[in-house]
Amino acid sequence: MSRRQRRLAGVSRRGVSRRVLALAAAAAILVGACGDGASPSGATPAPSVDTDAIAAAFVAILADPALQAGIVQQATATSETGDDLLDLRVTMVGELALPDVALEIAIETEGESTRFGLVVVGDRSFVDLGEGWLEAPPGSVDTTELTDALVVVSDPDDLEYAGTQVVDGQTLYHLAAVRPLPYSPGGLPGTGDEMGTIDDLDAYVEADGTPVRIELSFTAGSTDGAIATTVFGTTQIRFTDVGGGQVIVPPSLAPTATPTAAP
Repeated sequence: MSRRQRRLAGVSRRGVSRRVLALAAAAAILVGACGDGASPSGATPAPSVDTDAIAAAFVAILADPALQAGIVQQATATSETGDDLLDLRVTMVGELALPDVALEIAIETEGESTRFGLVVVGDRSFVDLGEGWLEAPPGSVDTTELTDALVVVSDPDDLEYAGTQVVDGQTLYHLAAVRPLPYSPGGLPGTGDEMGTIDDLDAYVEADGTPVRIELSFTAGSTDGAIATTVFGTTQIRFTDVGGGQVIVPPSLAPTATPTAAP
């Protein structure tokens, strides 16, 4: 078993580890753009709208620390160290009412699957590893990387208007990155703390900048002594009901076992 496989195998189903949460953060940024129903048509001429304002509004919505939205994220990535390859797929579904979140996350690699639920409400955090909801110890859950990962672009000048396109039956404004963008898929095995790049970024938004779909491809990596690891993948993020007034509430906790009386 390779070192990276051992790291993934270390995800415990009996406790909450920062490694699991870091992988959850990776879920927020990595996703296979599978093209399932997202068949954009050819671009049309620019409409009589301020496309610079659309780009600025889109960037502001992504960076909103109180963002409310439904979200579906899917990611695929391959980590390559010499001839050693590790494929990873992450799916995350849930709701945001930042800084609160309610998410279901699945991580698949090497034929193995880990699934868990995560809810953060104020300063309380809850996890469900398959045996009911439990409250995590204070300070053991940090979703900063997860929410920061949504801000895939921070400067409207890094985007250009690419016409209107039909996505899932809806006419949307297509914004594309004009250059590679800095990118840190924090927590993804093999990337360490080194900065990678978004190689391609396409965003499909409404006229007021509301995001509907983001698709990107990225490259990242790290070096450990003489060993270099490269990670490349794709990400797709779907947004629904942005600004819909979502409220995250604590889940019902699993019953605590009653101590057995001594004989």
